[in-house]
Amino acid sequence: MKRNMYIGIDGVIITKGVVPALHLDEFLKYILSKFSVSWLSTRCKGNSEETVNYLSQFLTEDTINLMKKVKPTTFNLDKTEAIDFSKDFFWLESELFDSEKNALKKHNKLNSWIELDLIKFPNQLMTLTNGSLFLHKKLSKPVNN
Repeated sequence: MKRNMYIGIDGVIITKGVVPALHLDEFLKYILSKFSVSWLSTRCKGNSEETVNYLSQFLTEDTINLMKKVKPTTFNLDKTEAIDFSKDFFWLESELFDSEKNALKKHNKLNSWIELDLIKFPNQLMTLTNGSLFLHKKLSKPVNN
């Protein structure tokens, strides 16, 4: 059974400048082969089609075809409502609300959050693809290149 992975969009798939993350296709191929991958974004409210349509204005057709394999999630207020805390998971996200951090702490899963900063560390997705996901321990700063 594959470990769950939840991914955001802004700051994960596309940078804050609305530019595709470096090494995105390699990263997506890797995580889709190793994990059960789900969106965890305000841009996906139970429907991956809308998410893919939004991303198609920034990404290539090949990348969009990979995105279509990511499962939708739904939540009302905090993204953590969509997480299955009974299973191990990673959550790739650039920023969390305090309430989301508190939910992770409550379930002893704060170490499951991998903080991304694609502006400061533009090769971060490649670093994760090259195996640091399996070695990941919560760091005081984002995994960098």
